[in-house]
Amino acid sequence: MPNFDLYLVLLVICLLFSVFFSGSETAFVSLQRVRVQHLVENKVRGAKRVSRIIARPEKLLSTVLFGNTLVNTAAAAISTAMAIHFWGEHGVLYAT
Repeated sequence: MPNFDLYLVLLVICLLFSVFFSGSETAFVSLQRVRVQHLVENKVRGAKRVSRIIARPEKLLSTVLFGNTLVNTAAAAISTAMAIHFWGEHGVLYAT
């Protein structure tokens, strides 16, 4: 059975990725197209890339949803493994 510290590190990494995906979704969805276009016209670094991303919101949202689901599922699995480590067979019940 892997070390408890490894479980904890992996859980924190999953949670950080979840924060990243959720924050990215919020940031891109709340952007105003007019403001982004203004940044593109002023040749602000990265503005063209942002403009291309928000031009296809379905691709952005599906990517963010996939990533967030992946890391949240991994976090749930790791949390269950940690619960089993502490409470044995009853850990599965406690984790749900």
